Amino acid sequence: MIQKEIYWSRFADDFEERNNYVIGKADLDAMLAKLSKLKELKNVLELGCGNGTYSRIIAKNADQLLATDFSDEMANASEVRLKSISNITVEKANCFNLPYADNSFDTIFMANLLHIIPQPEKAISEAKRVLKKDGAIIIISYTSEGMKFHNILKMICRYMKTYGKPSPFAQKIKLTDAQNMLVKKDFKITEASLIGSKMKAIFVTAQK
Repeated sequence: MIQKEIYWSRFADDFEERNNYVIGKADLDAMLAKLSKLKELKNVLELGCGNGTYSRIIAKNADQLLATDFSDEMANASEVRLKSISNITVEKANCFNLPYADNSFDTIFMANLLHIIPQPEKAISEAKRVLKKDGAIIIISYTSEGMKFHNILKMICRYMKTYGKPSPFAQKIKLTDAQNMLVKKDFKITEASLIGSKMKAIFVTAQK
């Protein structure tokens, strides 16, 4: 079992700026705009909050947001960056073994988590456990699916320049992969699409 996250933690201080470069601010803004349209999220648990890029958007339509990350450095960076937003609490938590009771949250939000962890199905199972009956899960995750070949090459070059060799847990997650993982855990898919222009991300919402 991994005791400490070491790959992404190195970039906690400027993670958003690095992603803006790798993904492109226009496509990142399009993804944030998509998330901003989600309403009445109520009590939300965010898994893999990074340094809080998506947390601010989700919190606008939530009663309370508990933003979590397995990285000490990312959680600390988020706590500093989000401290002025009254309905956000930041904690360190392991998405495979959450310290929360069953049926605790109305919404679970995962941004760019499934494609960087070794057992995404296990994370979805744990999310289901802490999600209330009829609660919703929201997944957004970068993918090369639907991208033009020259944009993939450019993205790889920007990634290598910014982050170096990919994490050993990195994997490609297609839209159908995410849907199948959710359906196997008895979630009902409510929306599934690819978003972005030059860069793409899967966007899936489902109900318990």
